[in-house]
Amino acid sequence: MASRKRSSNTQDSETGAQFQSKKAKVNAADESTPKVDANGDKYWEISKMRRVTISSFRGKNMVNLREYYEKDGQELPGKKGISMPVAQFAAFLKILPDIEQVLKEQGESVPRPFYSADGPQSDDDDDNDDGATRGKSNQAASPSKQNIEATSEEDESEA
Repeated sequence: MASRKRSSNTQDSETGAQFQSKKAKVNAADESTPKVDANGDKYWEISKMRRVTISSFRGKNMVNLREYYEKDGQELPGKKGISMPVAQFAAFLKILPDIEQVLKEQGESVPRPFYSADGPQSDDDDDNDDGATRGKSNQAASPSKQNIEATSEEDESEA
């Protein structure tokens, strides 16, 4: 009888794992479509009360990862979160493969995004033109970006 109990427990845990992965896939499909908040900023929900928002502050675009809370029927930004200028967000994107590798070594599995041929290529080109070149040729963009990253690393080590 003990072997039957073990096998049924094993089957239950496998069924639960399959259910969780299906649930995650459904949520991932919903996350890909941006919504617009009360300020007119586009955002994506990453969990029930957490969002990634693209906003503008003093004329600069910012990427916000923030918790929200509900008050009087409105969702308002909470204290927990971070706002990054586009340059810092670009640096974050560059280290994502390294982060993914460390997580993989620790036994975590993170799905890789699929970038369509239309969207991100043109968006990346626009980001480089706005942030890194500012009137310089595309050949000068790479050294300029390296300089920004070097400066950012120096600032982080001082803090």
